Amino acid sequence: MPSAKITGIVHTRDSAATLEAALASLAWVDELMVVDMESSDHSVEIARRHGAVVHQVELVPRIDGVRNRFVAKASGDWVLVLDSDEYLSDDAPELVRGLIAKQGQSFDAFALPRYNYLGEQVMLGGGRHPDYQIRLFKRGAVLWPDAHHTPPVVTTGPGRLWEAPPGQGPHIHHRNYRDIRELISRQLDYALTDLYPGDPASFDFAAYLARAQQQMAMRSEPETDGDLSQAMALVMAWDAVMRGLIHWDSLEPRPPLNMLEAFPRAAGQVPRWEIRLRRFLGRHLALRHLLKAVQRRLAALLPKRG
Repeated sequence: MPSAKITGIVHTRDSAATLEAALASLAWVDELMVVDMESSDHSVEIARRHGAVVHQVELVPRIDGVRNRFVAKASGDWVLVLDSDEYLSDDAPELVRGLIAKQGQSFDAFALPRYNYLGEQVMLGGGRHPDYQIRLFKRGAVLWPDAHHTPPVVTTGPGRLWEAPPGQGPHIHHRNYRDIRELISRQLDYALTDLYPGDPASFDFAAYLARAQQQMAMRSEPETDGDLSQAMALVMAWDAVMRGLIHWDSLEPRPPLNMLEAFPRAAGQVPRWEIRLRRFLGRHLALRHLLKAVQRRLAALLPKRG
């Protein structure tokens, strides 16, 4: 049986500083595509030098929804997606082809482990590793929502997703942020360009404050990552509060913010067992995917209130 054809796809926007590493780690794929959003640096030139087919696309605030359009253009049986600030480990060619040969009949999508960097430090605690990402899949088996950093849906069902343990699947290396300043800048940009529900009646600022407390509890693991872990936890807690304020500011009419009432309600929404559960699920993407599918199924079966 001939080996499956693999298409690699990388999305770029002024990515010259990191694109070389991403494309070099995909030099072995059968088809290489770069989807460029109006870069003003040398991204397109770098892509063409690596033999990639370049597709130009309009500048959009969220890249995730655009992925679907260009995955459909791939000619490969399987698609492997990287962000422009990511690259694959050196063992990727043999591990990816071996994964497809051994497990490709049983599964339609694979979640690959990812190392996340802050500066030169790999962040391992606080649920940041293995940080499974659904990046290798049969063409047509995965669909991304139009939102920042939201996992795609495996359209053939959660049972068709498999987490590839380190050693059976390659690691993605993600050069997230040069420093805390870049982390803050990027999180603010994501928050400002994300989509928020438009119904003022459903807005609850306490839910955002509860998420801030969750982030503080989940992300801080100084015994593993030192002070950077605490700094990242503070930034992510701040991000949750900022999102609440941005959501509130976008509503018409604006509902009461009720900040003083929201704080004690938020504290009651974050039991310790939930923090432990979220940490566990953060390390097990396939299980989280399955539980969400069950939740959606139950919601469809249960009678709606009112």
